[in-house]
Amino acid sequence: MILTPKVRKTLDIATRLIIAALSISYIFYRIYSLPAGQVHVFADSVLASNEFAQLFAALILLLFCNIGFEAFKWKLLIQQSEKVSLFTAYKAILGGMAVSVFTPNRVGEFMGRVFILKKTEPLTAILLTIVGSFSQLLVTVVAGSIAYIIFAPQYLPLVIFESAWIVKGFSVTLALVSLLYVFLYFNISALHRVSFVVPSLYSQKIRNGINAIAACPRRLLFIAVLLSTLRYLVFSTQFYLAIRLAGLGFTFSQCMLVVPIMYLLLVIIPTVALTEIGVRGSISVFLFGLLTATHELNPNDALAVISASTLIWFINVAFPSLLGVLVVFKLKFFRR
Repeated sequence: MILTPKVRKTLDIATRLIIAALSISYIFYRIYSLPAGQVHVFADSVLASNEFAQLFAALILLLFCNIGFEAFKWKLLIQQSEKVSLFTAYKAILGGMAVSVFTPNRVGEFMGRVFILKKTEPLTAILLTIVGSFSQLLVTVVAGSIAYIIFAPQYLPLVIFESAWIVKGFSVTLALVSLLYVFLYFNISALHRVSFVVPSLYSQKIRNGINAIAACPRRLLFIAVLLSTLRYLVFSTQFYLAIRLAGLGFTFSQCMLVVPIMYLLLVIIPTVALTEIGVRGSISVFLFGLLTATHELNPNDALAVISASTLIWFINVAFPSLLGVLVVFKLKFFRR
């Protein structure tokens, strides 16, 4: 079906308005629905902190580093099909976040990124974007598996009796899954060998996308993993700073054990936008509780951990998503 320029323009405007309304409404709904007790506990700890200005400034600075690493990674990958500037890549990341903030497991992120491109077929851009997401997933799985293998034997048997065999079995499983992810990622070029299974009706567009992925040299894949690792270190450090800002006394090394496991579990557990903050907070409370003498947090500390987790969500997701709404108003979703 061929759309007239007027119809395309109308559909573009309608799509932009719907995305902007959903993004802004969801973010402000999350702010409105925060429990009063959580806000009070966090506010008290922040007011009592002598490091508030430094810690908050570091969190914001790391946010832009986080987005910058992702933008540079996407720029390198998408150049397999179309050259873009780093500024354009930065806008693409923000636009993707605005679209994805209200979608399950943030699957809408691809749509916000690919429609900023001018020449590349959306499907090809989506597949190249998936390669970048795969590199981040690889780092999350490997880092989480290593942290679990170190953390679990020491802390889990204390709360799950007679669980040594479960802990060891899950450790072996995670190690094997990590190796499988590494193998699949660095052999992604083999995808072109299965392109024959693509239905003939859509074969050319899909094969073009598969060929673009297959053309990614291993050096580029390695750089993508390196950038994903840097990004992972950034948001792990952010969580530690938020824990300090919340007035909790967990050390950096303790956080670097707990946070990777938390992110690994968030990957494993499917979430929708409305439950993401609650799932993230519950996992954080459970894992940090295992580090204490009683193996659980008292109510105030539990609220502080949930507050720290929520703060990271607002800084890393909500704030850039609001900026991304401005990008959405320049996207063209309907083309010839």
